[in-house]
Amino acid sequence: MDNTIWFDLLRLAGVALLVLTNGFFVAAEFALVSVRRTRIAELVAQGQTRARWVDRAIKDPDRFIAATQLGITLASLGLGWIGEPALGHLLEPIIELFPGTIKEGLSHSLSAGLSFAIITFLHVVVGELAPKSIALQNPERTALIVAQPTVWTETVFKPFIWALNGTGNALLRWAGVKPAKGHELVHSVEELKMLVRASAEGGLVEDEAEEMVTAVFDFGDLLVRQIMIPRTEMVAVPADASVGEILALAEQHPHTKFPVYGENPDQILGVVHLQDLIPILNSGEIERSLARDLMRQAIFIPETARVSRLLQFLRTKKQHMAIVLDEYGGTAGVVTLADLLEQTVGEVRDAFDAEPVIQPLPDGSALVDGLTLIEDVNEHFNLSLEDPYYDTIAGYILGRVERIAQVGDMVTVDGIRLRVEAMDGKRIARISITPLQEGSMRPPVAGPSQDA
Repeated sequence: MDNTIWFDLLRLAGVALLVLTNGFFVAAEFALVSVRRTRIAELVAQGQTRARWVDRAIKDPDRFIAATQLGITLASLGLGWIGEPALGHLLEPIIELFPGTIKEGLSHSLSAGLSFAIITFLHVVVGELAPKSIALQNPERTALIVAQPTVWTETVFKPFIWALNGTGNALLRWAGVKPAKGHELVHSVEELKMLVRASAEGGLVEDEAEEMVTAVFDFGDLLVRQIMIPRTEMVAVPADASVGEILALAEQHPHTKFPVYGENPDQILGVVHLQDLIPILNSGEIERSLARDLMRQAIFIPETARVSRLLQFLRTKKQHMAIVLDEYGGTAGVVTLADLLEQTVGEVRDAFDAEPVIQPLPDGSALVDGLTLIEDVNEHFNLSLEDPYYDTIAGYILGRVERIAQVGDMVTVDGIRLRVEAMDGKRIARISITPLQEGSMRPPVAGPSQDA
């Protein structure tokens, strides 16, 4: 075996080594970007040595991702420099063996083109696609394998990597673009919702957990007026009500706290707690003790406050109920800690709850409580109703009939019909939602109850 053959075999070994090197750095880049930091921190706490190398790399991603990019670039350049001549030199004699009148110049061109195609195939499949897929499917295991060599590479080429990063950042600043700090994986709220939804569709997350997580993301955007019990549904007692009258009211409305008002519900004076009535029951002064003598101080919050602020407010004041005020200082409604809880875990029902907010009917339509939020109706029926002025489905109808609604009033929109089925004074109590064409809305299922 002459020296030429040995040289060709050596170059082929170099091709294989460069392809594998390229694949290694590709796997390192994707693994270090996609590995979960919390999991690595857990492994470090358990004392795993290889996890410490990963932790070192992901804490300064700019440097180590630059190291992987440098490795990929050098391997690709080396592959182009060594691979094509090596394969071309081996393929050219084979091509000349084919019958025909292939001249030397043509056989060289064919061998060069064929070797280029083979090198490209190896580079893309073995050096790019396969390691990328492995790293994305097993980021933790891959990162534990590649982290230490990647750190060594960064240490050896540190001055060169520093110069490359500095030059790249300077070029970005010159172009008016602020350089990003690291390859940190930061998601917007909408992206996080999509990730949770995809996990639920893939069977990794239960549907109930998906709904709860999504509700948590939406929690900070809600306003107090969207979750409060409106004034028309608020159960309050006059200041001169006796303990007996309060207890009679409590039998009809199973609440533990009742707002106390003066001349009218716009003048809230305090809140009476049923537990404060127990000593009065034992003393026998049921008719002589009045609500104004037993009430505690009420706390107030504007209806435009965000729900997150309300939660903080209730925790600071150590209260479970707040009176909601409108822009004119009047009473808009009442909100409780239970209302906040139900925004994340869903409606909490008990034996005293009223009929469900959403009732499916045999004909495919549904009855909906007028106080149901538009966004809840949209989510339940897969609709896209919007109104800039109203929060509830009853308000949505009022905004279109532009008068006090009456039983029988109808609104047709987006392939569905909304019809007023029942009134409570001047308030729309129940609404039917009927699909006018197939697929215009998701089939209804029994919804939660609403305890007003």
